[in-house]
Amino acid sequence: LQMRLLLSLFLLFLSSHAFLQQSVSVKGKLTCGNQNLGGAKVKLWDKNRLGQDDLLAETVTDFNGNYQLQGGSNGVFKMNVFLKIYHDCEDSIKPCQRKVSFRIPDSFIFRSPSPAQIFNASVLNMAIRYPDEERSCIN
Repeated sequence: LQMRLLLSLFLLFLSSHAFLQQSVSVKGKLTCGNQNLGGAKVKLWDKNRLGQDDLLAETVTDFNGNYQLQGGSNGVFKMNVFLKIYHDCEDSIKPCQRKVSFRIPDSFIFRSPSPAQIFNASVLNMAIRYPDEERSCIN
């Protein structure tokens, strides 16, 4: 009886831990006008309801402007994931970098250690001035 109870508790712990795991993956390409935008920093953030936001993953676009990120965390609440892009496209000599943020749809956030699908953010032209664009000196 005691062994069954311990086994039941262990299985409950494993299933609840698996439920807490979440993951997301995003891929895309950045351009600057008619040119590929290599060397831009791309990050996935989980914007928390309370406390500090969590960095899930980061990378730099390759020579062709391509990127792919995958990250995850554990939590009771579903992640609120944002793709943030830091770049100097169409920025002349202004200090710091342009920062653009896009929310990843909830349907691409999975309750598993690895995502079942990759969100394809497609080609984003960073020459466009996006709504709510900011400047960032620390990224």
